[in-house]
Amino acid sequence: MILTRSPDEAKETLIRKVLSEGELCKSRFGNYYSAKPSLVVVEKPEYFGYEFDYDVCGESYSERFLRCVEAAVEKLIKSPHSRRVSIPIWYPKDHNCRNPAAITEISFLVVEKLHLTAFVRSLDSLNYFEHNFDFLIGALEDVSRKTGIEAGSVALLVGIPHIYERDIERAKSFDGNYEEVYGYNRLATHLVEDYISSAWHSALEVIYNNGNRKRTEWGDIFEGQGESLSVHRLFIEIRKPEENKIHDKAPFTEKYGVDYAHNYIMHAAKLDEEVRENILKEGEEYTYAERARYCERDYVKVDQLHSVINKLRDDKCRRDCYVGISRPWDLYSDDPPCLRGYQFSKYGEKLVGTFYMRSNDAYGAMHANMFAFALLTRYIAELTGFDSYAYNHFALDAHIYNEFLEAVRDILYPESPSYSDFI
Repeated sequence: MILTRSPDEAKETLIRKVLSEGELCKSRFGNYYSAKPSLVVVEKPEYFGYEFDYDVCGESYSERFLRCVEAAVEKLIKSPHSRRVSIPIWYPKDHNCRNPAAITEISFLVVEKLHLTAFVRSLDSLNYFEHNFDFLIGALEDVSRKTGIEAGSVALLVGIPHIYERDIERAKSFDGNYEEVYGYNRLATHLVEDYISSAWHSALEVIYNNGNRKRTEWGDIFEGQGESLSVHRLFIEIRKPEENKIHDKAPFTEKYGVDYAHNYIMHAAKLDEEVRENILKEGEEYTYAERARYCERDYVKVDQLHSVINKLRDDKCRRDCYVGISRPWDLYSDDPPCLRGYQFSKYGEKLVGTFYMRSNDAYGAMHANMFAFALLTRYIAELTGFDSYAYNHFALDAHIYNEFLEAVRDILYPESPSYSDFI
């Protein structure tokens, strides 16, 4: 991750990263060099002085933000420890627009201060870093002022940080060494692992050893889940998701993982067909598949996953292959989707799946989430002509509930029998 004190330093470091590891892609808007998905965290956000309120399918960014901000403020005032304050900027109808929302989700989390994190599916790092950043600072200050909670850091999970080929010579004025930060930090954690199994183990280890004790909103309903150990902004790159997929202490079976992926995540029965009818089963309020494929409550209904497949088949360098799971009405729910959205992008010869979660139960759900999201990425890679794939997992609040701490300790630090035990 790129971890800096100032936004100027963050922009310069991101440009240097693109210059250093950028892979050329041929785009309908002009060829560009892109780096891998990147987490950018600015500890002391300040304005650049740019305005940013562009049209998005007939609406402005501020219109979509303001549509939800009062509900977000009310929730934070009522429960400052809430993990449920996340505002969708991307709508499914954006798939029908030439210039869909680049900022797709804006989330707020209180960890001593009020911090903002945004998923940015595509960012021209040379020309538009300032505009996007200033919009996010404005959003943070607005919510901070209305809640009375001191403003903290700003972070951007950037799906495709890029620089157009036509701007490379101008970008080279920023050329130089850059440093990424790995491991745990109080503002974010960045892990790089080969396998899903080792990624899950490392996530548990980071949270168990570094997590802050925190109240939750589940205490009145589930005994043992009133408190948790939590880390803020957990970003995990998994380089070989096809190997060593399930940890030997995982709390689920491979059959469960496949069924969960096929039915709840993607509606695999019609993965390569457009869904034009309700796919919810009796008793289901929503599923990730329903939000991705056909949501009855959407005014404009779009099978986003099918649209993404078609886009990638036509042009592997498309930067708008995003699937929005969140909706504005989730802010009024006591059980909004933990998964907010995901993106497929090309890096080198690989398809990269990047999944953004506002909240993730590290022991009870994270491993199954990783297994299922990586399986979806594999299927999309196969359907769109990629020979290999990688997977990125992001959780705004990754936590272990009190009731699972002993189980996690046994996984991380199993007791070895002594000689006297054998006797």
